Amino acid sequence: MRYLPLLWAGLWRKPIRTILTMASIAVAFLLFGLMQGVISGFDSAVSKMSATRLRVMNRTNMFEVLPIAYEAQIARIPGVRSTAPMAALASTFRDAANAVQAYGTDIDAYLDTIPEYKVPTEARDAMRRIRSGAIVGAAIAERFGWNVGDRITLHSTTWVTKDGSNEWPLEVVGFSNAGPGDDRMFANDLMVNYDYLDGARAIGEGTVHQFVVALDDGADPSAVAKQIDELFANSSDETTTVNEQQWIASVAAEVGDLQRFVDWIIGAVLFTLLLLAGSVMSQSVRHRSTEFGVLKALGFADNAVWLLVVMEATVISVVAAAVGLAIAAAIFPPVFRSLATVPMPLSPRVYTAGLAIALMLALVSASTPALRARRLSVAAALSGR
Repeated sequence: MRYLPLLWAGLWRKPIRTILTMASIAVAFLLFGLMQGVISGFDSAVSKMSATRLRVMNRTNMFEVLPIAYEAQIARIPGVRSTAPMAALASTFRDAANAVQAYGTDIDAYLDTIPEYKVPTEARDAMRRIRSGAIVGAAIAERFGWNVGDRITLHSTTWVTKDGSNEWPLEVVGFSNAGPGDDRMFANDLMVNYDYLDGARAIGEGTVHQFVVALDDGADPSAVAKQIDELFANSSDETTTVNEQQWIASVAAEVGDLQRFVDWIIGAVLFTLLLLAGSVMSQSVRHRSTEFGVLKALGFADNAVWLLVVMEATVISVVAAAVGLAIAAAIFPPVFRSLATVPMPLSPRVYTAGLAIALMLALVSASTPALRARRLSVAAALSGR
């Protein structure tokens, strides 16, 4: 406790320098929290996807289409329990900032194939009756304040209707994964009837972007995937079939190696921060050499002076890092929501890693200045040398 007044006085001897240093560290760890949070979010998404359910896509790339006729052929392969088509309807609501993930599918087949997708029976029945019906993920409904019975219009960035419009009118007939125990990861898609989408679009009729394939218990996913791809080998639309975890990883790969990109940026930022913190601590010790000499003259041991410098660096680094991570935690859910995904919280491992890095930063940046203060002689300090 006897060190606290000295620690406090040392921290605020140059308040502007301390504040600016802490602000720089906080911004760096805000960036760290957001970028590592995105990586953790992708890892979480991968872990929740099935390693046995398959996704069949065009071999050229996942954005190319496949004939809907492939579905019947896939369904006849031994080991296939059910299939569901998915035609992407990339859309926005009201303005370009409000992205909505919409898909055209056979709702009965989709629910049979993906049991994690929870929809009330009445909503499923309504989709059969209402051609322009839409089942909306609970997270999307909360985001826009939609209710059952609302008539909404999506602006498509992929498909034009036969009358030349990009507008797709829909009627909300129910919500998916709205229950307290439902997985919110499956609450961010909007499903429309494939027949409605296919019948209204001007081009691309009879095509989908992928098929979801559920397998019988005990079926080998790799063997079934190989059979599917062999079935369409040498056709005009060859396929690539992977399990869902591989599919999510491939989606991330479309925008590059995120982990390496994040590591390079964070590494550069932290290296710069290390130089900054080391320079600030060296300056602080150099300007206070006389004060350290007085402390030693009053009986403070060399190790006590060393500890005081290390504690100052630790408080500055850890407190600033905690502030930066707290800001990241506050803005991270809206960041994911803006990407039309789950507004998930920042992973606890991001906090742990961030605070550990902050502690290491403090120890490394303070090592040389603290050693200099420890070796400082009383005579040299008081003489100003």
